[in-house]
Amino acid sequence: MSAGEDVNCDILLLMTIEELVSTCDRIYGVQDDRLYDLPDLFYYHQKWLLRFIENRKNKNRPEAIEQLIISLAWYFAIIDRLQINLQKLLEKRYPYKCPFCLEIPCDCENAKQKRSKKTGRPVSGNPKTIIGWQQVIAKIYPEKNKFSNLEIQQQLAIFHQIVRQFRQASGKRSFHLVEIACVDYFVEILKTANNLDIDLGKEFKNILKNGCFVCRKSPCECFYTE
Repeated sequence: MSAGEDVNCDILLLMTIEELVSTCDRIYGVQDDRLYDLPDLFYYHQKWLLRFIENRKNKNRPEAIEQLIISLAWYFAIIDRLQINLQKLLEKRYPYKCPFCLEIPCDCENAKQKRSKKTGRPVSGNPKTIIGWQQVIAKIYPEKNKFSNLEIQQQLAIFHQIVRQFRQASGKRSFHLVEIACVDYFVEILKTANNLDIDLGKEFKNILKNGCFVCRKSPCECFYTE
């Protein structure tokens, strides 16, 4: 590895979840708040995710990666709107083992009942970078990194449904259920990145390094609609 490559690796270590969320907010925050309600954000996230799935099935790798990153930007807009701390949730729910069977690697298929349990929070399982979390998830789910368009769509549907139930509930509401669905869905995104064998943080930075993926400005000036 050359000295230049060493520098690049050091830069990649700085690619945290908080930085990627703040990047989206810097580029799209004002437009997201002014133009889109929460259902709109879910709509555009799902739209780009379905485009990713189609190109993934057609083995169009460059297009698929770009569309996954764009869908991820809309996902970050959702969690920013909901004021969810994704890093904190990952540390609590996925410290170093599956939150359902409490095993690493995951053994849910042989478990009698798949139910979320308390996992504990060992320091060794709490990375601060996107690539670090990809590595943790790869250890927990080494056989679950195969591409499954059905699984990621099902998890998105659960997340969306629980958000709708929370917002439409009359009386007592539990935001904790929203947080669980949010982080479980993000883990599906990390599995997908592992399946593609990409550094999700690096790809995100590359596609949005010049600002908006459409107008190439930061903050965005194109007021994207489609």
